[in-house]
Amino acid sequence: MSRSTRNRIPAKYFVTYGSGDSDNQVHAGSFHMALHDAGISDFNIQTYSSVLPACAREVPREEAKLPKFGSEMMTIMAVANGEKGDFICAGITWGWLYEGRKKIGGLVCEVSGKMEAEDLAMELDAALKELHERTYKQYELKDVQTHIMPHKVGRKYGTALVAICFTQYK
Repeated sequence: MSRSTRNRIPAKYFVTYGSGDSDNQVHAGSFHMALHDAGISDFNIQTYSSVLPACAREVPREEAKLPKFGSEMMTIMAVANGEKGDFICAGITWGWLYEGRKKIGGLVCEVSGKMEAEDLAMELDAALKELHERTYKQYELKDVQTHIMPHKVGRKYGTALVAICFTQYK
């Protein structure tokens, strides 16, 4: 007997970003501080790959009804780590795919590294264009958004992040 399963489909999301520094280490230090700055340090972060369902819509953070402390937060996230004196940057760009007037879904690209915000923006643009051209060129790409978090590392370690955080599913 075969058993049918249904995957959750993200329906609502918000975008957040943050940065943090630490003298201790990256994961338990600057990354956690960046999560705190972004307002999502109370969650166990899980990451998705880079597609959005057509039904997903962005909501203001204040509209998201989020459980506290220890629940799962599914995200699409860009993270940059560096050391004292580095200029790091994390960014996400996404656009929606259309067939005529029908929204098919969305493509998301994450880029991060030791670079200036302008360079990161160009890399994000190039990555999204390539992904569109090589995988979904039969659809029109529109309504592109980009979010970038630059950070100059002031302590031993630093982290910058940008995240699409899913809050409701179908």
